[in-house]
Amino acid sequence: MEAVVLLLCLAALPGALHARLVHEGEDGFSECNDFFYQGSPPQGFSHPANVKVCQRYQGDKHYATLYSTEHRIPVYSAFTYQEDAGGAWGGWMVEPQVDDSKSSLDEVNKGSDVKEQVPGLGANQALEEDYASTDYQPGPLYHRAPPALTSAVPLTPDFKEKWSADVDLLIKEKLLPHCENGENLHLLAGAVPSSTKINDKVAVPEYVWLAACCNIPEAWSLAIVKRIGDVDGLEQITVEELENQLSGDVKLFSNQCGGGAVHPELRSTSEASTQTEEEPPVKSPGAFSRFFQFIFCIIYEIIKSVLCLVWFLFKQVCNLIFGRLYWIWTALTTYVFALGKVLLNIPCDVLCVFANILCGFVRILNNALSVVCLILRLPTRFLCDMASFPYYTVCAIPDVGIDILSGVWGIFMLGFSALFGAFGGSFSVASFASSNVLQRFIGQSVGYEN
Repeated sequence: MEAVVLLLCLAALPGALHARLVHEGEDGFSECNDFFYQGSPPQGFSHPANVKVCQRYQGDKHYATLYSTEHRIPVYSAFTYQEDAGGAWGGWMVEPQVDDSKSSLDEVNKGSDVKEQVPGLGANQALEEDYASTDYQPGPLYHRAPPALTSAVPLTPDFKEKWSADVDLLIKEKLLPHCENGENLHLLAGAVPSSTKINDKVAVPEYVWLAACCNIPEAWSLAIVKRIGDVDGLEQITVEELENQLSGDVKLFSNQCGGGAVHPELRSTSEASTQTEEEPPVKSPGAFSRFFQFIFCIIYEIIKSVLCLVWFLFKQVCNLIFGRLYWIWTALTTYVFALGKVLLNIPCDVLCVFANILCGFVRILNNALSVVCLILRLPTRFLCDMASFPYYTVCAIPDVGIDILSGVWGIFMLGFSALFGAFGGSFSVASFASSNVLQRFIGQSVGYEN
């Protein structure tokens, strides 16, 4: 009953759901079953410590994860190929409901943002601080997916970069060209834990793996395995071989993804090897046959050597003849080219001589005309100066008269100024003398009265 109520709530609020745990009683991974081939999750991974996470963000489903709370790493994550997978999430996210199934936080968040609201955060899942002061980093099982720590395992930087490059190369060269450019490509990526743990909490994987299933009429599957101790190594195997490595009862894809059909390239190789194995063995030849083959080989090598010698002599003779012919042809063409060049230069040289003679006559004429002009220019300038003398003289009379009047006027004004200055000075002396006499006279009168 509780599962039915929960499903009704989810149907009423599709935009508010982001990431949640899939509880018991729900079918598979509930709304995230679309990420699995034929909507059927892998079988054989049941464990009390494993929880199912349906990862959504902003109303869109991204992937499904089976997470091990014992090892704090994902057992596997399921994806469908998308060219623009991922997004701007702003860093690694955690799932609060993994630590508190009753938490109202049904979306992924940064650990620092929900630590106060989830007191036991990190009890069942890895956090970013668990990777501090270690040589490991959170490594996504499938780097094209959004970055959530529930789908990441501890990897060294070199291994993390190499694993991403190997997955990209596999998708580009092996999967997309044979699966309609990834429109129906289902991917499973997982990790097998080792006994090593970082900070005694998060298990370092022994190896990581990826399995692909192409859901087309002629369905096929392929898998790869990369071991932590071998950064440059990569094993390309069948899904059945991967299932045997994981566990005897593990089934990754429903109906073995098309009945267990392998990748088209592996299928061609397998068919070729099968045909080779089915060919009947060839009987070894007898002694007489071997002797006949030996004589035939000797005769063949002698004839081959004679023909090679004849061919070598023929090439040498041809090279000698054609070399001489080439030398004669080169000398002849060089002589004809030089003679033609000389013959063509004769008219040009004659024209250059005539042009130089004409230019000489022109320069002589120019120099003669320059001398004549120089001789004629001297008397002409003298006559012009004589003719212009009266004009300049008459024109200068008004200016001279004005200068004379200005001088007379200046002398007059100078005399007037001198006269006026003398009169003013005399008046000043008289005023000063009279004022002194008057003061003395008034001073004596006042003294007599006293």
